[in-house]
Amino acid sequence: MESLVEIMARVERLAFAQEQERQGNPQALPRSSSLEQAALPLDLPTVELLPPPEYIQAEAFLEVSGYFTPSSKRIKRIYTKEKKLREYIDERGTKRTVKVEVSANHKLGLPITSDLDYYRAFLKICDEIVDRDGRFRLPIAVPTSTLIRYTGKTENARVWREVREWFDRMTFTGIKGAIYRAKKKDFDDGFSGTLFSQVVMKGKPLRNGRSADTNYVWLSPWFLSNYYHRYTRPLDFEFYKRLRKPIAKALYTLLENGWFAAEGKPYAKSYRALCEEFLLTRHAKFSYIKRQLDPSHHELQHEGLLEYWEYRPAARGDDYIIVYYPGKKFFHDQEAKAARRQLAEEIDTWQSATSSPQLDLMERSDLLLADILVTCGDKQNTAAYLKIMKDYPEPLIRMALSETKQAHLERRITKSRGAYFTDTLKHLALAQHSP
Repeated sequence: MESLVEIMARVERLAFAQEQERQGNPQALPRSSSLEQAALPLDLPTVELLPPPEYIQAEAFLEVSGYFTPSSKRIKRIYTKEKKLREYIDERGTKRTVKVEVSANHKLGLPITSDLDYYRAFLKICDEIVDRDGRFRLPIAVPTSTLIRYTGKTENARVWREVREWFDRMTFTGIKGAIYRAKKKDFDDGFSGTLFSQVVMKGKPLRNGRSADTNYVWLSPWFLSNYYHRYTRPLDFEFYKRLRKPIAKALYTLLENGWFAAEGKPYAKSYRALCEEFLLTRHAKFSYIKRQLDPSHHELQHEGLLEYWEYRPAARGDDYIIVYYPGKKFFHDQEAKAARRQLAEEIDTWQSATSSPQLDLMERSDLLLADILVTCGDKQNTAAYLKIMKDYPEPLIRMALSETKQAHLERRITKSRGAYFTDTLKHLALAQHSP
């Protein structure tokens, strides 16, 4: 029996050959004459084509908790950091402050930017599991090679050691204080826990006595609950990987949340508060502040997330207020998120209006249909996709969706995503039944 890799390779060849047939063989085009070639402009400017967005779902509380500190080096002699999450007046008129504390294992240190890189890659693995299975099944298999490949790093002894330490750091870094519970839509004070509740590395014994064939992760219940209740925010993983500066990677999340809360209006943050949250050295001279922050500002501006920024003297005199203005990418991402929410609402409305028992889909089928429509980008073919869901098993559909997403990212689709998806699905079905 063929392996999955062999099946996908054969599907790739078949799909590519069929796309060539549709478009015609480019080598068969007639050669242009010397006169035509002479009329062509010389020294054409090259345009850098950026990869299309690849949105992954990021659990929203951890994104704003200050769990990761922007730094390219391990932070020494600092093992705890505190983040103010909310201030409010209770029913007695008393001012209350909701805080969370991140506490490091002294041997491992606080999570920094490299840990955030691996966490983002882990979220991509989680996305693929949900795409394939519709939900999590614990434990989650996290191969080291896959994690490294998704971060864009090169495998070597140092990176493998980084990954082993990352698993430990996610298991032993404490979260204490307030945590957001999506199920009850409020903060739960007095929490004490971690991100990973357990990790078994490859080669170590599992509970059943067998040796683990890869790394296995058990996520903590609070994270699973928030993920299940869709307390997540789409994050452009391709965009994140293009960023090189630790402060820029941290600002990406901070600004996205700030602009979202401000409904697209400028977001302001004091320099003092930024230094406290990011554990940055606080400078008094304005020229030093600009030297510290502006390289990351320029990187975000170059990528289109940040339109521009300005420093304003604070009322207290020894501080500055930094005002950030959102760029085109932020608004583009918000439109994409709004389109996905609208699509989900339309699916609910459309299904509630029909009385056919064949179309009375369960929640899992709702998710599958939504994923197909988002991946293929053509809501007008909903009826055809419902028939596909009836004719083909879900694992096969998930495989075809994953291949379509990857082909779209690599710009291998020359006709439409819907056609590529259906062709891939048919070839996968044939490959499974062929001798």
